[in-house]
Amino acid sequence: MPEPRNKTSNHEVVTRTLREKRADFQAFVRSRVRSPEAEDVLQIAALRAVERASSLEDPARVVAWLYRLHRNVIIDVGRKRIREGQLIDATAEVPEQATQPADAACRCSVSQTNHLGSTYASILLLVDAGELKLGEAAKQLGISVNNATVRLHRARKALRERMLEHCQVSSAEDCVDCRCVYDGCCPV
Repeated sequence: MPEPRNKTSNHEVVTRTLREKRADFQAFVRSRVRSPEAEDVLQIAALRAVERASSLEDPARVVAWLYRLHRNVIIDVGRKRIREGQLIDATAEVPEQATQPADAACRCSVSQTNHLGSTYASILLLVDAGELKLGEAAKQLGISVNNATVRLHRARKALRERMLEHCQVSSAEDCVDCRCVYDGCCPV
């Protein structure tokens, strides 16, 4: 029969470890989250850790348990920001005639679009991000509507493939699971 957990000692172990390893947790969070949000993540994680200390099964593994808790808070905060549409960088390199749509799949889609080449990137930024009608985009690019249709189809397919390869995400619904937000690999 397993020994009952000592809630007081778990609480003490968690709070002591949070204090002792604060610099390590800060570095971990700051490497995955933008500066203004890092302190929020640390505070939320510390609060959750203290509240859930009694659920710590093995006090010897408290550090791993706290890292996992911090990672989960980072993911929760990232998902909340995605839902709020706040992950889109206002300084993204987008042509003057194109703007970022409110319901963009994820911030890395713009970054990955820029890696497709100007032919595909321009049509995607004008039609999908800039929300221009296909005819208007074709006129702006100096191509026929039929050419623009084919180019848009191929560009969307290429972007989907690139996104799947890069971050295993290909739709707005899957974006909440995209690791690029936390890894910082797709600056826009």
